[in-house]
Amino acid sequence: MMNTYESIFILRSTLNDEDVQKTVTKMEGVVKQGGELVATENWGKKRLAYEVEKEKKGIYILLRFLGTGNLTSELERNYRIDDNVIKFLTVKLDKKALELLKKKEMALQTPQGEIVKEEKTEGSTEI
Repeated sequence: MMNTYESIFILRSTLNDEDVQKTVTKMEGVVKQGGELVATENWGKKRLAYEVEKEKKGIYILLRFLGTGNLTSELERNYRIDDNVIKFLTVKLDKKALELLKKKEMALQTPQGEIVKEEKTEGSTEI
């Protein structure tokens, strides 16, 4: 049975856009060999909570995929080999996390016109 996983990895902040894309493509390829890639998100450059390998900032990338435990092992092996990856974490999503994720995605897909925002007009009072 295939489980849903999220894997976040942090790349060196000194990488240019081309090198970042090469590394992301490589990791996506590893996922596609043994599972199904659901989403890739580049969260951009952020300050790290603490210094890692003399880096104070890092480029955060999230991969969401369907796969098995063997796939996560292979992905993490590739993270360790790649010098551009300074930190990573892979977690299996449980039922609650999947439900929250689906709710979030549904909220994002709602057309903007359906959201009615109440505005105060002059002379109106709030109770």
